[in-house]
Amino acid sequence: GKIALVLVGQPRDPSYAASQLNVTDAMLRAGQLAQFTGEERNHRRALNSAAININVRISYGMGSVRPGNLVNKTHRIPTIQSLLANQDLKRMASFADATFKLWSPRIYSYIDGRLKKLYAHDPRLKTNFQNSIFPCAAFNFGPRVCCHAHRDILNCPFAWCTIQALGRFDHTKGGHLVVKELKLYIQFPAGALIHIPLATFTHGNTPVQEHETRLSFTQFCAGGLLRFVDNDFQVEKDLKKKNKELYRRRMEEKKGRWEMGLAVLCTVDEILDQDTHRSADA
Repeated sequence: GKIALVLVGQPRDPSYAASQLNVTDAMLRAGQLAQFTGEERNHRRALNSAAININVRISYGMGSVRPGNLVNKTHRIPTIQSLLANQDLKRMASFADATFKLWSPRIYSYIDGRLKKLYAHDPRLKTNFQNSIFPCAAFNFGPRVCCHAHRDILNCPFAWCTIQALGRFDHTKGGHLVVKELKLYIQFPAGALIHIPLATFTHGNTPVQEHETRLSFTQFCAGGLLRFVDNDFQVEKDLKKKNKELYRRRMEEKKGRWEMGLAVLCTVDEILDQDTHRSADA
């Protein structure tokens, strides 16, 4: 069978647990400085401040004619910059990147190749981390994150996103990750990481206890970024006007996109073979 998602967990290094606690405290401070509005505290993913988030860096969609760097409120920019410069957060982001490349090299290559072309085409675009493939990240400030079941439909449907749990909570009593279609109810402790296609699987999480804190850090790629590159760096309607043959090919490819999405998923045997070859080379 194909590997659709991976529960990576976290490194056994005790210092990694300390890193996630440092990121937790940094995000709690940032959440207090952010001055969230009532509208921001109540949205489709959660109510009553259960999942207040800020998205950072590159995205595309919702009527935009080209990708761009997300614009956050001016008073939040120093706080966001401080988070992105946090060495412990960089460590967590790098771990997510490395395990993504390990467990799904074809999806990683698919995204990496297109994003490199995008950044060469538009140097204005700025990534969050040097050692992470993902063009965008979401800080979910909690302080008791509890998301309704939902899908992130603007993401690439077969591409993996990463969710990393943060906080101080008993993962046996709350903070479980729920994946509806697979009927999974997963203990998800602070520091844990999962790679999952968030546009495909309906997901959410259970609340933690009232005296506890739970936050999350997510990295992802908007599907529109990849389509923009495939469409020769333009929206579909412009491609149709300027290059009818390429437009025709792209429309034809859409019919088999689901098959292509399955094809880039790896099997366990492929991952084991990859590991065997690395060991032999060493």
